[in-house]
Amino acid sequence: MNKTIRNTLAAAITLAFAAMPAQAGSIKDKVDNLQISGFVDTSWSSTNAQAGATSTGFGLDQIELDVEYSEGNVGMRFDLQSSGQGFATDAIEQGYVYVNFSGVGDDGTTFMFGKFNAPIGWELLDAPDMYQFSHALVFNEGLPTNLTGASLAATFGMFDANIYYADQVDTNGTTTTGIHSTGLRFGISPLEGANIGISYLNTTNPGNVADITLDIDFTYDAIDNLLIGGEYNQVKSAGITSGGYFGTVHYDFTEQVGLTYRYGTFDDDTSIAGKATSNTVALTSVLGGGLGALFEYRSINNTTATSFIDAPKNFNTKVYAFEMTYGF
Repeated sequence: MNKTIRNTLAAAITLAFAAMPAQAGSIKDKVDNLQISGFVDTSWSSTNAQAGATSTGFGLDQIELDVEYSEGNVGMRFDLQSSGQGFATDAIEQGYVYVNFSGVGDDGTTFMFGKFNAPIGWELLDAPDMYQFSHALVFNEGLPTNLTGASLAATFGMFDANIYYADQVDTNGTTTTGIHSTGLRFGISPLEGANIGISYLNTTNPGNVADITLDIDFTYDAIDNLLIGGEYNQVKSAGITSGGYFGTVHYDFTEQVGLTYRYGTFDDDTSIAGKATSNTVALTSVLGGGLGALFEYRSINNTTATSFIDAPKNFNTKVYAFEMTYGF
């Protein structure tokens, strides 16, 4: 290498390193305010198909990367995902900005603006937050998953509240625009480890009859290693009432092994005979670090003339599934 070039490179490198301490504080502050998490969810499942054959195979169910950044009382978050579970319609699960106003509520009042998970129901969307491979019938058939709009949330002692409005709704794997959804969730924690949430949701297409949703969820986790949850859901639209309920019990025998049982129903029209009932048993395990695995058996007996996401009409569906999820 030419001596002049070598000396020039050396001087440039020296200047670059000399400049780094002046910027280190700024870079460190930004890194400290940045939170990055995510997961990979994979599975094998076997389902008895309505035609008599068995559908069996491996799946990459979901990949997600979540990024959140905050400075003081303001911030933003976005969740990037690729999903085969049916409840995501694009690569953006969430994307919103937020500001926290102090003085109102125990931790202030938080205003969110953008696309966010619907604050309704007991079960959550993502695999690391679940105790089973599948979602309940109520989750799949009776609730929205993501909303695009705005919300206000605050906690006042044993009470919490979240009010929201949206004009884009993700439900049953489809994003619908032009919908107007106004909702409220009111929660109360009367005892340590117990919470009851009551949600009211009014969703309408312009010129159409509104869908009125009433949803009540319950959580109890005051006993070591035991979690009890449940939900009741009712939807009224054009004179037809549909809905259902489920109850979940999860117990951790050790730090590595747990067991979940869930029973649930859903009825697409309570005025006529027939409904779907589901029994789910899942053996869960923690394999180390962020890696978990579970085995699930689920049966759904649908005696209605309507096909649901997981249950063909007038058919008894049985599903065996093995799932592994790594989150960080």
